[in-house]
Amino acid sequence: MSFPTNFSRSWFSSPSSLGNHPKIPPLQTLLKRGFTPTLKSVNQLLLFLSYSRRFNSVIHLFSQLESNKIKANSQTHSILTWALLKLHKYEEAELLMSTQRSKSSNFPKSRFWDSLIQGFCVIQSNPEKGLLLLKGCVGNCSTLPSSFTFFSLIHSFTSQGNMDKAIEVLELMTGDKVRYPFDNFVCSSVIAGFCKIGKPDVALEFFKNVINSEALRPNVVTYTALLSIFNMLGRFNEACDLVSRMEKEGLALDAILYSSWICGYFRNGCLMEALKKHREMVARGINPDIVSYTILIDGFSKEGSVEKAVGFLKKMVKDGVMPNVVAFTATMLGFCKEGKLEEAFNLFKAVEDMGIEVDEFMYATLILGACRKGNFNCVFHLLDEMEKKGIKPSIVTYNIVINGLCKVGKTSEADNVFKQVDGDIITYTTLLHGYTKEGNVKGIFKTKGKLEESGLCMDVVACNIIIKALFMVGAFADAHALYQAMPEMDLNADSITYCIVIDGYCKVGRIEEALQVFDEYRKSLVSSVACYNCIISGLCKRGMVDMAIDVIIELAEKGLILDRGISMMLIRAIFAQTGAVGVMNFVCKLENSGSDMFNSLCDDAICFLCKRDLVEAASKVYIVMRRKGLALMKRSYNLVLKKLIYGGKKSLVGPFLSFFLKEYGLVESIVSKILPHYLCLKSTDVALRFLKKMKEQVSTVTLPPSVLTRLVEDGRALDAYKLVLEASENFPVMDVVDYSILIHALCKQGYPNEALDLCAFVKNKGITPNIVTYNSVINGLCRQGCLLEAFQLFDSLERIGLVPSMVTYATLLDNLCKQGFLLEAKNLFNGMIYKGCKPNIRVYNSFIGNYCKFGQMDEALKLLSDLEIKGVKPDEFTVSALIYGYCRKGDMEGALTFFSEFKMKGLSPDFLGFIHMIRGLCAKGRMEEARSVLREMLQIKSVVELINNIDTKIESESVETFLVFLCEQGSIHEALIVLNEIGSIHFPIQKWSTIYQESQSPNHCLMSESLSAVSTVSARSNRTSDLDCESHDPQQIKKLVESYNVEKEEFQFCSFGFYHSLLSSLCSKGELSKANKLVNKMLSSLQGDL
Repeated sequence: MSFPTNFSRSWFSSPSSLGNHPKIPPLQTLLKRGFTPTLKSVNQLLLFLSYSRRFNSVIHLFSQLESNKIKANSQTHSILTWALLKLHKYEEAELLMSTQRSKSSNFPKSRFWDSLIQGFCVIQSNPEKGLLLLKGCVGNCSTLPSSFTFFSLIHSFTSQGNMDKAIEVLELMTGDKVRYPFDNFVCSSVIAGFCKIGKPDVALEFFKNVINSEALRPNVVTYTALLSIFNMLGRFNEACDLVSRMEKEGLALDAILYSSWICGYFRNGCLMEALKKHREMVARGINPDIVSYTILIDGFSKEGSVEKAVGFLKKMVKDGVMPNVVAFTATMLGFCKEGKLEEAFNLFKAVEDMGIEVDEFMYATLILGACRKGNFNCVFHLLDEMEKKGIKPSIVTYNIVINGLCKVGKTSEADNVFKQVDGDIITYTTLLHGYTKEGNVKGIFKTKGKLEESGLCMDVVACNIIIKALFMVGAFADAHALYQAMPEMDLNADSITYCIVIDGYCKVGRIEEALQVFDEYRKSLVSSVACYNCIISGLCKRGMVDMAIDVIIELAEKGLILDRGISMMLIRAIFAQTGAVGVMNFVCKLENSGSDMFNSLCDDAICFLCKRDLVEAASKVYIVMRRKGLALMKRSYNLVLKKLIYGGKKSLVGPFLSFFLKEYGLVESIVSKILPHYLCLKSTDVALRFLKKMKEQVSTVTLPPSVLTRLVEDGRALDAYKLVLEASENFPVMDVVDYSILIHALCKQGYPNEALDLCAFVKNKGITPNIVTYNSVINGLCRQGCLLEAFQLFDSLERIGLVPSMVTYATLLDNLCKQGFLLEAKNLFNGMIYKGCKPNIRVYNSFIGNYCKFGQMDEALKLLSDLEIKGVKPDEFTVSALIYGYCRKGDMEGALTFFSEFKMKGLSPDFLGFIHMIRGLCAKGRMEEARSVLREMLQIKSVVELINNIDTKIESESVETFLVFLCEQGSIHEALIVLNEIGSIHFPIQKWSTIYQESQSPNHCLMSESLSAVSTVSARSNRTSDLDCESHDPQQIKKLVESYNVEKEEFQFCSFGFYHSLLSSLCSKGELSKANKLVNKMLSSLQGDL
């Protein structure tokens, strides 16, 4: 019996829709009353319910049938299965389908299995379960899911990055049992999957295999996926060729393809190329969509060109494409990355004003910007605002806050934020990294404990940070245990893991453990030059150079790129142990390594040796390079040649220059600088001919002013002068300072006329010499005795707009005073003051020294009073000059009074001033007072330093000690002889004789008069000496000591340096009696000089 149509419709209608129809009791009541419908009627009712999408009713009705023991057939079960599938009750559906498949061969197969597998795959995101069912279906030849089911599984696995499973499904699909056709959807999905896991090269190989098998003809979708591969690999030329190929095949390019292309350029930092492709897309008539614009905005924002991003945002609106939240967020991120937080907030407010609902990621972007600026008040304000708007911050947002706090050293505050949320592994990792950076041991262990309690599965990054933290706190056993436990956690150590462990052991000197871990790294599949760098560094620090060399040889054999810092470290370690020979041997050991690595290593070795002035050793390394046919880098050539040129190794310059010229040619800028430089130092005439030839054939060579500086340092100011005059176009960068240095050198070397000519030359070039330049010329003229010419130049200064400086006046005044023109000097001095130039102590010293020299003590004392009134502080020379004046007059009381007065003011005379006093007191027979002054003298630091400086020339005990001994013994005359000898060593004869010479009358009018109290002592003995204190041969002194006989030997050597060396040798041998006799004989020998 079948149900009437109106009855079936009213069965599930609402009570209000029944109208005047009589009320029909429920099915359950009818069944209880003995009503028994046929199975066919029940199936019709179930079909009706299924078509009406009343799947819950289907399940309910089926349960009623079972409770009333109405036996269902295959059609009933099919309807029920469909209802379960539509209600996403896949587990129940799977159970029912498996049961029915075993019971009935008529049970529908493929359609239900397709829905079930796709349900697990898409709805429940459990493609593994779907694959399991698919394998069961394929195994049961009577049931074969559709190709779309295979496609869905492949797409799900590729979306998850599980490419092994995706390929497994692909192999099932194309296997002998199925043999479904291979289409572009599958191909593009697999390509995208490999790209997603960072294996674009594998994706490309997959595509090539598909094309070679002629399984499909690529369409725009597949080509777009292939374009993504080329973008990831940075192979932009091939991407362009691919687009050309698509056009030839008649495929229409679309916005998606161009968006992918542009995205690839952005990923590789090629902003302008990305912009060109966008313009090309527009030129082709392809209108950018919201995705295209968003990629452009995001790309420019991330690359730091937020202004361009804003421009595209405005263009987007102008073209009628409304920006979405993603586009606005990308722009805000660009502002935040550039530190323009205010602009980011302005854009955020504009988005809100436009009525666009802001999301968590937009807030997270602002929080990131505030963290970067260190504005955490703003950060927490934004978090509060999110809560008020009902936007609950996720762990992603909190991780941004925690990371920001950790980066600025506020890890404890970050930990407080962490207490408010359930952190993920990134949270724990960030905190551990922060505590590790701060060295907070307590924080490290506390966070590690929380991580262990949380039950979260650690990833490799978390393990690496924990291992590093444990090494930092000295928990080496725990660090090693965690490292060993990584495989048990299904984690593989990466290069960072190995580096952390190796470096951790190396830093504490546990090199054996480090080597053990390094061996484990070598056995792994990880390849990283950083691990080699760590172990080489550790071995070098431990002095295990031979093993470090073996490691670097292995690195070369693996074809890894050698880090320059590590190679330099190894070279330094080898040099410290075995010197330049060891470095050479090291280079030879690596001769068979790759050419690039060996070339770099030789470059480093040559630079290292050159910087230590070991140019010969560097040349040997270069020979090894030449034998291998390798070329030295330009910077290394430059360094070697400079060291050869400036180090005086001119014989080696020629060969090196020849090789350099062959490899880089004359047009190379370094060649064109080094070669003329070398020629200039070798021969000015040759250099000038070369520069002329270069100008005719190639171009004008630019030379640095350092060439002239080098010539000046070598005392070749005239050659430098000639170069400047005859090759001025080769020195375009010379300024007034460079010319002034050369003019000063010419004057110093006695060429004032050439200096004046150079001044005129400089003026013609449009460069105005300054007062410093003219001061050098004036000083040079004065030194040559051309005082009149010096004053003529001085008088011309005001006419050319230059104001004489203090140095100008001091130079002229000093020379006037030395020549005895004190009246003229006084007039110039008054003119100087009148023109507002305040005299310094040097000017006053010139006057005071020469007044004392010519016996005008009253004038000298008057000037001393004047300078003190004017606030100019006297110095040691002032005191010494006045003491000399008193001593000349024989007024030792005045000298002692003056000495005591300035001693109370904390000012003592210099070395020469003390000698004046000691000599004057000795001449008066006041030996105790002279002894007292000598004792004072030997307590003055500057004087003692000057005395002891002669020890650098005489290898003996301190001269100061010897003088102290003489002073304590009361041998003042003998001490004076020693001091005179020291004075002759330290001061040129000219200065010594000028200071102590018998005075001349001022203005050459006064007669010379002899010193009344102090006789001038010769700077050196009148006797000739076979030995000089500056050229003592230790072997000759030793021979003299051994053959010396005090009783018989009559000494012909009166040099103090010789006596000092001989006395030291005798004392060191314990022959004190001989030493005492030698002292007596020495003093007797030198007594005649008094």
